[in-house]
Amino acid sequence: MRRAGILLTWIVAMGIFFLPAFTWAEEATGKDQAALESIVTELEELRKELAALKQETQVRDQLEATTEEKAEETERILTAVGQEYVLRREGSLGITYGASYAYNDTDVLENAKAGSGLTVDHTSNHSLSNSISAQYGLRNYLTVNAAIPFIYKWDQQATSSERNATDIGDISFGLQWQPFPTSTGRASYILNTSLIIPSGASPYKIDVDEALSTGSGFYSALAELSISKPIDPIMAFGSLSYRYTHEVTGLNQTRNGPNDASALKEVSPGDTIGASMGIAYALSYQVTLHLSCQYSHTTSYEFDWHGGESNKTGTSTAASVNIGTGWKLSPETSANITVGIGMTDSTSDFTLSFSMPFDFTL
Repeated sequence: MRRAGILLTWIVAMGIFFLPAFTWAEEATGKDQAALESIVTELEELRKELAALKQETQVRDQLEATTEEKAEETERILTAVGQEYVLRREGSLGITYGASYAYNDTDVLENAKAGSGLTVDHTSNHSLSNSISAQYGLRNYLTVNAAIPFIYKWDQQATSSERNATDIGDISFGLQWQPFPTSTGRASYILNTSLIIPSGASPYKIDVDEALSTGSGFYSALAELSISKPIDPIMAFGSLSYRYTHEVTGLNQTRNGPNDASALKEVSPGDTIGASMGIAYALSYQVTLHLSCQYSHTTSYEFDWHGGESNKTGTSTAASVNIGTGWKLSPETSANITVGIGMTDSTSDFTLSFSMPFDFTL
């Protein structure tokens, strides 16, 4: 009986000793379980975030333009600016229809018909040009081109005198060469050279009182460096040019000269240096906008007359500000419109140009 009491006392003592340990173990197990569940929850949330980031990256990659698409956009923007900034791909043919209208008006002092004194006559000159040009890519870095213009001119002085002319203009043949390969984001350099043939009606062979010229009357050669560079989100472009002119000999045109000279013998036209710069921006996949300014300076013309007389003109400066837009009509066709405002007396007061290039792969 005594042993049973001692055993019972020992069991109770052990229970009192180990009960806190069992309670602590149970509590620790509960805390570990809660921590484990928290970690699992955080990992699940992290997995979801990673999946969302992956999906956003995939969508961004799909929306981001490829290198080819960027090149096509650059070509579309620069085509609206001018063909001198664009090369044809090897084996491709481009046909461009162009039309331009130029208006210029001046006030001319004339002798009065009766009595003494002078009268002021208002003279307005209208010129409408249509042209067909072709460009062919010999290589990706080399393009040949040719252009044939058709000119209509209308000149009116007050209401008493009117003249008009319809004829072919000066035909040109050109070569475009890209000396350095270009890549996305880098500047593009294109060297343009052209030979202009005086196929239009020469101003030195017509009756100046009755007819109008449709050409320059002399051979000339043009060298131009065109530069373009994407500067996100715009496209910057510019050019430097020099035009060399060849003298005209063997003339016998009747016109008023110095010291009663009346027959023109030779003409040495002035050479021209020019520059332009501007920016272009793609408003959308189908519409582009460009702004530019142009400047040129021409040296003096020299005239030699039968009888030994000679004289020369002063230099002239031309400048204009232009704004234009391009519209993509189809993958092969676009329409481009440019408006120009003259800033000097040597520049047309107003010009309106339209061009529509067509692309063909041979």
